[in-house]
Amino acid sequence: MLEQRPPRHRFGVAGPDVTDVGQLDGAPVPVDVPARRATASLLLERIALAFAVAGVIIGVAVLVGYAVRSEAIVKLSPSLPPMYPNAAVGIAFGGLSVVVVRRSQRWRWVALAAGAVVGLIGVVGLWLNVTEAGRTWYEVLFPGDFVAATTPVGGRPVAETCVAFIFLGGALVLLALRRWPVAAQAFATAGASVGLSATVGFALGVDRTSLGGSLVYVGMALHTGIGIALVGLAAVLVRTDIGFLAQLLAGGVGGAATRRVTFVVAAAPVVLVGLGVMLSYALPTDELSQSVFSVLQVGVLGAAVLIPAGIITSTERELREQLDSARRRVEHRADVDSIGEAITDEMVVSVPDAVGWEFGMRYQPATGHIAGDSVQALHREHPTPSTLIAVLDIAGHDAYAGLVAYGLRTHIAALWEHGACLGEIADSANNKLVRRGTIASGVLLALDHTSDRVELVNAGHPPPLHVRGTHAEELVRTGPLFGLLGGEQQVRTLDVHPDDLLVLWSDGLIEARPSGGDLLGDHLLRRLVTSRSAAPTQDIADACIDLAIEHTASRLRDDAVVVVGRRRR
Repeated sequence: MLEQRPPRHRFGVAGPDVTDVGQLDGAPVPVDVPARRATASLLLERIALAFAVAGVIIGVAVLVGYAVRSEAIVKLSPSLPPMYPNAAVGIAFGGLSVVVVRRSQRWRWVALAAGAVVGLIGVVGLWLNVTEAGRTWYEVLFPGDFVAATTPVGGRPVAETCVAFIFLGGALVLLALRRWPVAAQAFATAGASVGLSATVGFALGVDRTSLGGSLVYVGMALHTGIGIALVGLAAVLVRTDIGFLAQLLAGGVGGAATRRVTFVVAAAPVVLVGLGVMLSYALPTDELSQSVFSVLQVGVLGAAVLIPAGIITSTERELREQLDSARRRVEHRADVDSIGEAITDEMVVSVPDAVGWEFGMRYQPATGHIAGDSVQALHREHPTPSTLIAVLDIAGHDAYAGLVAYGLRTHIAALWEHGACLGEIADSANNKLVRRGTIASGVLLALDHTSDRVELVNAGHPPPLHVRGTHAEELVRTGPLFGLLGGEQQVRTLDVHPDDLLVLWSDGLIEARPSGGDLLGDHLLRRLVTSRSAAPTQDIADACIDLAIEHTASRLRDDAVVVVGRRRR
């Protein structure tokens, strides 16, 4: 394909590629191992699901414990406070919201309703605690003669439990609405922190009054703290493709800097808790341990500020050096680029568009501005309103392959505009390449604007994916490569429902490999696409190319293109 000039194609390569290469002017650029990152993303999402299911089990088990009058379930131990029924409902609904939030639109409404219930439990409980109201309908489920109440009003969760539910409810609602992902993950983290701190307090044998609430506290039942922590962590981890987690798992300099800063920030509270516990045992008096702890606390918090500042400064310097190097390379190639731009003016590539569809595209050339990969979108009103999406991969990686691609593009455009059907276009394209003495793989998609019907020709191209929910079907080849004598293509018809994805990629993507290493293949790509099927189409296309670039730890050796289309409702 022929790459568009940088100012016109915001999804392509703007000048020299300084973020996706493994080496620039002899200076190595750290690149993550993509298989490790992709595996980590899937693992985190599975952990989130397991945590959420565990939260549902805890909440339901406590409600069952009240129903059958089992003190062992409600309190876990005679010396521990009980979990109240409304807290059990909140934890169960929170886990349910996380379990269904990644599913279809109908299930996302279930996730929204469950998250709203969690937040409502927190708001009502906190308001009653703040106003010091007496017993209300809110505590009617609590059987006072079953277990002794451990709060001023039996059945009413303590204030910190209510605050945790408010944070979790806000996070779950935002995740279901797919709004403000950073805020959603921040709220979920805050809620999980409340549960974790209570759980740590139980583990250390510290109640919330012995340290004045400055370090750790136990203000709730043990399994309430565990349940809140599990649901909060599940809400943080369930969407690895958005917000902070997406940046944490990203490649390049930005992702590496985020991981370093996160490690420092996360380590600070752990170090503080550890120091507080050690000093309480090591020093003879509480006053002395508190004095030493105050000094050490300043040092730890200072390090938590200064170290990330140093990381940011180092990252900024590295990026500045890369940009300076890129500018020098652009200046050296100015004359050559002016010639290439004159050619590419006639061969502009843009993101496809079609009525009733959302498209995303990412193209990564192996070398130069002119190549053999091509993507075009052609519209017509007769005989029926429809759009043709043509993805072609001409043999070779040089300017000649690019010129052949341009000729074939104009040939297909003329046939489509004059009303030719998909089979006629495929046969004519095959004959044209036979005359040119070259071959090409390609996928032709005819999208009918008036129905869900899609016609497909796959001429020796890597099988596209038809993704519905979490299921992906490979659209196998309908004939041999274009450019072979006697080659015949079959036309396949399929129904594409609203929210379905069609994902097309060239062999330069699945055949990406590091020096002496294994091919990337389509296994990781399929897992990546199905795990992010609800994400914007452009984000999916970018993620596929990023995965291939990082797998090679360098520039790609073959041109690669990804086109992702979603059928709109």
